[in-house]
Amino acid sequence: MENDEKTADLEQLDTQDQEVESTEETSEETTNQDLETSQEDDKDWKAEALKYKAILDRNKNKPEKKSESKKSDDLDYGAKAYLTANGIKGSKEFDFVKDELKKSGEDLDSLLENDYFKARLEKFRNLNKTTEAIPKGSKRSGVTTDSVEYWMSKPIEEVPQEMRIKVVNARLKKDESKGQFYNQK
Repeated sequence: MENDEKTADLEQLDTQDQEVESTEETSEETTNQDLETSQEDDKDWKAEALKYKAILDRNKNKPEKKSESKKSDDLDYGAKAYLTANGIKGSKEFDFVKDELKKSGEDLDSLLENDYFKARLEKFRNLNKTTEAIPKGSKRSGVTTDSVEYWMSKPIEEVPQEMRIKVVNARLKKDESKGQFYNQK
């Protein structure tokens, strides 16, 4: 009986050893599987990292959109108020100042103190005064100074350059429509 008990105990120990060995094998297999999956994960992460690095490199080469261009194109209300306080009035003069700012690249304060700018501003104002002083023709007469009928009766030397072609063509058409005798039209 003792032998039977011992053999039963030995068999029990053998089964326990087998279970331990099988659990060790399964744990080794799981660690091997974990290593393989971690290596696969590393490969995926490396690929992802390379992918995002390439995207960043591409984005570095792209030119950035400038939001400042809107600011530099238009004068804000503060700048307009500052210009008005310094004697610059009207949309034509504001446009002139914007153009001068672009040309010079200076800021508004230094531009207003610049002697060359002051001289150009005076010239611009004088040109505007002369163009505004020229009469455009009265509404009562029905003929304006920029019409062909007005310039047809004037000598060709007095006709502005841009109107000469139209005036000559109108004179030729009028001469063709006239008859040889005085009472023919």
